[in-house]
Amino acid sequence: MVTQELSFPIIWENGSQAGYGGNQEWFLRSFQRKAGCASVTGANLAAYYSAQFSACASLYEGQTDRFSKEEFISGMEAVYRYMTPGPAGFPVARRFANRFLRFAADRGVNFQTHTMFSRNNWEERLAFVKTSIAQKNPLALLILRHRAPEMKENTWHWVTITGWMQDANGEQVIFSNYGVREQYNAQMLFENHPQNVIKMVRFSQPLP
Repeated sequence: MVTQELSFPIIWENGSQAGYGGNQEWFLRSFQRKAGCASVTGANLAAYYSAQFSACASLYEGQTDRFSKEEFISGMEAVYRYMTPGPAGFPVARRFANRFLRFAADRGVNFQTHTMFSRNNWEERLAFVKTSIAQKNPLALLILRHRAPEMKENTWHWVTITGWMQDANGEQVIFSNYGVREQYNAQMLFENHPQNVIKMVRFSQPLP
């Protein structure tokens, strides 16, 4: 078995693990809990980069040696101000990229954006993920529509890709979803089909 997975934020509360990345259910307001998935993904990226690269320390105000739930919620709220969803949520990948760039730039950090929006085959999409993870960059994944029964609860939704693995069942994609570490078959997830609409965004390590 081969596993390539980033050192992703583990969130703690009262001595117990509360999340693998953030969870939109932690937001205080009901609409945030319903439509705040983009903000959580942005907060996941901010916390990860802050912990991994000294040049990105300003992206997250809490402790990064041990992430606390209380501080992470504050980070989610900070990103939410840039990615406030509308009545239909926040289902626009290019807007996500632009808002995260603005969030980072306002804190003195500059990124380059790399996207995959077109209907590439599943091998090309997985290659995009593998390149990102090899370069120590997580990815924001927007799943707008998907025909697979396994993805029924994950449509019109943002998650954070944190790695990939290959096991007896083939190649798998690892991501953070509602604070849970999940993995899905890459060929199923990235199937090029008219009923599937998925988009990916990654940010390169900061420029000088």
